[in-house]
Amino acid sequence: MPESPVIIFALIVSLIFVFVHLSSHKIYGFSKRYKKKILSFSGGVASAYVFLDLLPLIENADPHLHAILGNTPLIMIFLEKAIFGVAFIGFLVFFILEYLALKSRGNKAQQTTKSLKETNASKNVFFLHISLTAVVSLIICYSLRFEILTTGLGVAVYTIALSLHFFISDRSMEEHYGALYVKYGRYLLALMPILGWSLSILFPERTSEAYVLLAFIAGAVLFNVIKDEVPRVGTGKPISFFTGALLYSGLILVLPWIH
Repeated sequence: MPESPVIIFALIVSLIFVFVHLSSHKIYGFSKRYKKKILSFSGGVASAYVFLDLLPLIENADPHLHAILGNTPLIMIFLEKAIFGVAFIGFLVFFILEYLALKSRGNKAQQTTKSLKETNASKNVFFLHISLTAVVSLIICYSLRFEILTTGLGVAVYTIALSLHFFISDRSMEEHYGALYVKYGRYLLALMPILGWSLSILFPERTSEAYVLLAFIAGAVLFNVIKDEVPRVGTGKPISFFTGALLYSGLILVLPWIH
């Protein structure tokens, strides 16, 4: 695919992500009646995306890691699991951030005798959490050109999956940090897609780097899928979850035939 259309497609997707970050709280307010169904449907889509699209993609990264890690005997021993190790790091980073947010809210709730729902995490945890979340958002859009070149029309389902994921993730951040996120956090996250797109033009990534970045994204998205988007017993809508998963899985399977 010529370079100019790729840049334009990447910009369009980035702008969609900007819109999601800026409007997620309003969309969520309009959709309270169907909140559980929307959350569960989004979880199904995101789960299918991780397991049927993102993880299979990074599984093919081993040959490209040689360009970064080399071919020494010690490196070769760990190379087979290296890319999944990067994904696991992404998973652990966001596990720790979620733990810190909940712990901070719990401590403040005890001190103020308020319920956990009425309590927000501390500013220090907010700055750490929003900074690393912003980095992931930046990486996602920095890698858009690679995604378009690799999947072609697949960028459409990629955009759908991540838009729904951002929608749910933004809602989770608002629950943890309240006004801090609404006033500042969402604007920072809305800036990241354009920044990531701009950096991809100024400093195009190599294929080997793209796989490593996508592996980290996979880990981060996988944790958030498990935490926010898989319906819990009594709180979610399993039918909506299965519907989202099946529809997105069908799109992934149909795309190769379209190509």
